[in-house]
Amino acid sequence: MIEKIKEILNEGVLNNNFPGATFCLVEDGSINCSNVGSISLLPEKKPNSNNTIYDIASLSKVVSTTTLILQAISEGKIDFNTKVCDILAKYKHKNTTIQDLLFHTSGLGPVVQNASKIDTKEKLIKQIFTEELSYEPKSSITYSDTGFMILGFIIEKIYGRKIDAIAFEKIFNKIKMSNTSYRPNSSNIAPTELDYKNKQFLIGTVHDERARLLDGLSGHAGVFSTSYDLALFIKSILEDEKLLTNSMKNLIFNTKYINKDLKDNTLARSYGYNLYPNKVLTNDELIMHTGFTGCNLWIDRKEKRGFVLLSNGVHPTRDKNNIFESRKRILNLFYKS
Repeated sequence: MIEKIKEILNEGVLNNNFPGATFCLVEDGSINCSNVGSISLLPEKKPNSNNTIYDIASLSKVVSTTTLILQAISEGKIDFNTKVCDILAKYKHKNTTIQDLLFHTSGLGPVVQNASKIDTKEKLIKQIFTEELSYEPKSSITYSDTGFMILGFIIEKIYGRKIDAIAFEKIFNKIKMSNTSYRPNSSNIAPTELDYKNKQFLIGTVHDERARLLDGLSGHAGVFSTSYDLALFIKSILEDEKLLTNSMKNLIFNTKYINKDLKDNTLARSYGYNLYPNKVLTNDELIMHTGFTGCNLWIDRKEKRGFVLLSNGVHPTRDKNNIFESRKRILNLFYKS
């Protein structure tokens, strides 16, 4: 199967759909990894390796933020029905709950209003806390970075530290994810886009603009990792209780919240994770998430299998990111459409 996956990805690289990628397949307790293509195309082309560290973008939402929130619930610090304003007193909407944010049903839009005009951390935080709702809560599923930024603030408030330190202690260090962090310092990091302010490619600086305003420490993006480290995360979810209790994992795998988005598409979600709507009935224990930079991850408890693909498809520019068809073809190796 590894060779079939490489064949699909090499075809994508040859078609200039993305520079390169690393991936790991977790199956029957073992981890098998490989890579294709290049770590960078500009300013020079460099060959890839299994050890390349990637900006995992919104995979941060499940690997870090969702895990930390579920741990806090297991510890009795909060529960799914805890209201955001009970933790963050300045938050405007009094009925928004932790569950609303995890399901992306809070009424918040994808990003804050006037996002492109916000240029400081202080302005961004003020906008997040006063953001108007864009639809009736629970009437729709609308994927929201803003909601997960709020979950990040909640985590920091509960534990009294920044999210990077909390995630290191309670996730990364616990299962020896030794190349995973926020704001990494390494010579082996894949670049993303050109930062037009300083005319340099972003390397080790988070790609997401709003996470960058938050100093790279946010609940919606900011984690950098290797495919092997994320395979360790998948393995823990499948095999042990080092990160999450079995009862909490049962909730993740057994919850199926199905609703329409604002464009009338049917979506399916669990706590933090996305589900494949057309596979909910054929495989009811398959959870997943994607990341804007070109990453995706899925975990199948029924088949004791997981997969992670990391790429910098947004390098040298997001307009060149065409990794989506490759991801779909890889999934179809395991699950027919």
